[in-house]
Amino acid sequence: MIQHFRHQAYCNLWSNHRLLEACARLSVAELQARRSSFFPSIHATLNHILVVDAYYIDALEGGTLGQRAFEDETPHARIDTLLPAQEMLDRRLIAVCDELKPSTLADNVTLERADRRQLEPAHRVLAHLFVH
Repeated sequence: MIQHFRHQAYCNLWSNHRLLEACARLSVAELQARRSSFFPSIHATLNHILVVDAYYIDALEGGTLGQRAFEDETPHARIDTLLPAQEMLDRRLIAVCDELKPSTLADNVTLERADRRQLEPAHRVLAHLFVH
């Protein structure tokens, strides 16, 4: 399972890089254009991915970011600043996975929700993060 999560972390870095490089070739108008999806634009979707990744990675690291992660839903107005920010998060996730041990997969991770603290085993948080 640990090797699987490490592999997923590297694939995540590669996938996000390819996605953001492709999006960097879009015009600002194309990035901001209204879309018929869960988020109103490609730009909003990419920022959402970044914000949620920050939330979960911080929790896996034992951090205290919690709900503050969601205070700014679009922290990056431009793709050229979003791309390195996402890469930095992806590399933090690789570091988390490189440090995994069989016992840490079962360790509880505290997820600060709006109305409660949720405890989830690290392996479930990782699995959710990789499909997000």
